[in-house]
Amino acid sequence: MRDNNYRIGKKNETAQAMVEFVVWIPLLLIIIGGIFQFALIYKAKITLNYATFQAVRTGTINNASLSKMETSFASNMAPLYTSSYMSIPQGSNSQTAECENNFGASSSDDVERTARVGTNTIMMSDTKIRSVLDNEGAGMDDKWSSEKVYCARRIVQRQIEDGFAKLTIINPSSESFTAFRISKNYKGDTLARMIPNDNLMYRNANINSTSLQSLQDANLLKLHVGYCYKMIIPFVNKIIHELVKEKSPPDANTLGAICDAGGNSALADSAENQRYGIPLYAQSTMRMQSDAYLCEITKTCGS
Repeated sequence: MRDNNYRIGKKNETAQAMVEFVVWIPLLLIIIGGIFQFALIYKAKITLNYATFQAVRTGTINNASLSKMETSFASNMAPLYTSSYMSIPQGSNSQTAECENNFGASSSDDVERTARVGTNTIMMSDTKIRSVLDNEGAGMDDKWSSEKVYCARRIVQRQIEDGFAKLTIINPSSESFTAFRISKNYKGDTLARMIPNDNLMYRNANINSTSLQSLQDANLLKLHVGYCYKMIIPFVNKIIHELVKEKSPPDANTLGAICDAGGNSALADSAENQRYGIPLYAQSTMRMQSDAYLCEITKTCGS
C-alpha cells in the first residue's frame, strides 16, 4: 500500500510540473524574445549615434546643407539593413525586385525623390565605383554586394521621406541668420543669406540681443535626429510598442505620433505596411568649416 501511494504521489507531482511548464513557457519565451529585441534596439541606437555624427560632419563642410546631411545619414544607417538577420533573400538577380518585394523600396522611389530634392543621389551608380563594394572573389558577394548596400541606403531614404526619420537643424536658427546674416552670391548670381565662417578667432565675440549668442556660437552646427526603429521580434514588438506609444501626442506630425500610427493597421496603408516601432533620438554638435547658408537649411537654394 505504501508503494502504491508513493507511485500515485509521484504521478501527481509530474502532472503538476507539466502544468507549471505550460503556464510559464509563454512568459519565458517573451523574456528571451525581449532580450534579443532590446539588444537589436541598442544596436540601432549606437548606429543612430554614429550616423548623426557623420551627418553633422557632412553638413559642416557643405554649407549646412540638409539634403546632403540626409544623404550621409542614409549611408551610415544602411548597416542596419545589411546585417545577416535583415539580409535580402537570394534567388533574384534584380536589385529593384528584391528591394520592392522585401522592403517596399521600389525603383520609382528614386524618380520621385529626384523630383523633390534634385539629383543628390544616395549612392553613385558608376559600375567601377560600385564594384569596390562587391568584394569580388572574397566570398562575400552574397552579403555585402553594392546592390545590397544601394538597397539598404534607399530603404533609409524612404524612411526619411515617409517621416519615420526626422533630421532637424537646431543651430544655426532663424534668429542666428537675422543677427549675423550677410548677403552673398551663391551658386551663380543668386544672393543668399549666410553666416560668415572665416577668421572667427578675430571676430567680435559679443552676445547679440536677438539670437542671444555670439558669431562663434552661430557657427556651431547642431543636429537633432529622431528615428522610428522598426522592431522585428514577433509579439514582443507589439508589447514594447504599446508600452512606449504616446497616448495623446501634442502634434500629429511629431515622430512619436508617426511611429504610433505605423503600428495601427487602421492608419497604415495596409496590414503589410504595419510596423511596430520605437522612437530613438540622437544629436550632435560640430563647428562649421564652411559658410552656413539659410537656403541650404531650408532646401530652397536655386528654387
